[in-house]
Amino acid sequence: IENVVTSFAPRPKKAWWQSENGMEHVSIQLDLEAEFHFTHLIMTFKTFRPAAMLVERSADFGRTWKVYRYFAYDCAASFPHVPHGPPRRIDDVVCESRYSDIEPSTEGEVIYRVLDPAIPIQDPYSPAIQSDHAEHKMQWVNHPGLNLDWEQEGRNLQGRASGKLQFWGSSCVSWDVQSPDPHSGRLCTATCMGVELLQLRTAQPGHMQPHACEPNHGESWANTLCCCDCNEHSRRCHFDMAVFLATGNTSGAVCDDCQHNTMGRRCHLCKPFYYKDPTKDLRDPMVCRACDCDPEGSLDGGLCDGADDPARGLIAGQCRCKEHVAGPRCDRCKPGFFGLSTENPRGCQRCHCDPRGTVADGSRCDPVSGECFCKRLVTGRNCNQCLPEHWGLSHDLQGCRPCDCDVGGARNNLCAMETGQCQCRSHVMGRQCEQVEPGFYHINLDHYTYEAEDARLHQGSVVEREPPMDRPASWTGTGFARMLEGGWLEFHVSDMPFSTEYDVIIRYEPQHPEAWQEVRLRVLRPSPVSASSPCGNTIPADDQL
Repeated sequence: IENVVTSFAPRPKKAWWQSENGMEHVSIQLDLEAEFHFTHLIMTFKTFRPAAMLVERSADFGRTWKVYRYFAYDCAASFPHVPHGPPRRIDDVVCESRYSDIEPSTEGEVIYRVLDPAIPIQDPYSPAIQSDHAEHKMQWVNHPGLNLDWEQEGRNLQGRASGKLQFWGSSCVSWDVQSPDPHSGRLCTATCMGVELLQLRTAQPGHMQPHACEPNHGESWANTLCCCDCNEHSRRCHFDMAVFLATGNTSGAVCDDCQHNTMGRRCHLCKPFYYKDPTKDLRDPMVCRACDCDPEGSLDGGLCDGADDPARGLIAGQCRCKEHVAGPRCDRCKPGFFGLSTENPRGCQRCHCDPRGTVADGSRCDPVSGECFCKRLVTGRNCNQCLPEHWGLSHDLQGCRPCDCDVGGARNNLCAMETGQCQCRSHVMGRQCEQVEPGFYHINLDHYTYEAEDARLHQGSVVEREPPMDRPASWTGTGFARMLEGGWLEFHVSDMPFSTEYDVIIRYEPQHPEAWQEVRLRVLRPSPVSASSPCGNTIPADDQL
């Protein structure tokens, strides 16, 4: 299998490698395409783990192979000539049984570590260890002739399936470089899988002099060149002595001209105002996405967290809002604030609502205009005023109370906002103008009553009537004026105190059950109506009813 060196795993549990049905001798060989310093391996099986298998590697592109480790349910039966038990040295080849049990039936793991924690190692970076675990190819082999289907346990699996293989290591290649002057230490470059290589030779022991150069024909010597790890975002890099020393003489490679909005020594960081998409591999060209922060409500003009860092409380793509701003994009004011603005260092200003007149106790307002949300009988930008004809701003459900001014005793239905006092007419008092001052009285609506028996009659006669003893009388005066059809009465009105609008009410008792067909009323004025009079807007037709 080629092209296996990758960390892309968009659907890690959706695909696997599976052998043909009935095959007993099964192997998986991985072509690593370069020399790797192998550290550890984890194999996850879709079906039962093999009853016996071995892991081997090749450092000469498949010409020869060396076994890393044997794994078997019964090591004595499967690999009788292989020592059984934990290794004592790092290069011991042994057989292990703990990864070959029948259970679990799926997602079982087989794990191999080159540097076993139980084995004491003085220098894990020694040349011997590095050389012993350098490889180009690796393969897993089911032992031939063994029953891999666990039929003795009552299971019948026709194919062997491996769900996931995880391989850890680092890559480095060697190259013979020729130079006419083997004593001049210079930095040379070549291409390795599309990325520049770095080579550093020493001019004197303990001194490194990086220079640009090209390999020439002549005297040759061996030097080690390592690929710059630019995560496929750059094709150029250079050597930096400060970086080399800072990494403990491990690597001085610095990538140049990082693309795809990346930056950093290995193009492993996203530029400011970009963040690393946690769902994408670091080598994906679209791994860095633009921050989606509102510059008005965000700190630093819309800068977001560049990558996940739980220790520092960072979440990739998370915007950092100003003090009074909220939302994933920092694009809205927090409850109780309004007026998102770039100029405001806190983002928004606090609402100024009267808690007596607003819903939710004045804690909120319109996030754009700042207008408060008033109760039903309250008005004003800050909800600090009662509606007209209302008073007593308070924490009541409605916010204010109606004025309820007396219709007869008050000039209108307006009252003082704080006390609720109505505007009373002369000699009237009380909050609602419903009381008469001492020494005065008020007249009823029918105070000006004119008796028909006192009027001038035409085709009518006066009928006197005694009031009943058991109930109030339904008439006033001495009785009634009986009128015939076509008759009329003439009233002389001379005691009206002032000119204004009056309602005319005729009180009568019909002699027959049928209603009157028609009654006409005509007003005869003593003189023309003055234009300044309250009746100045009347016309002659108004006097005919």
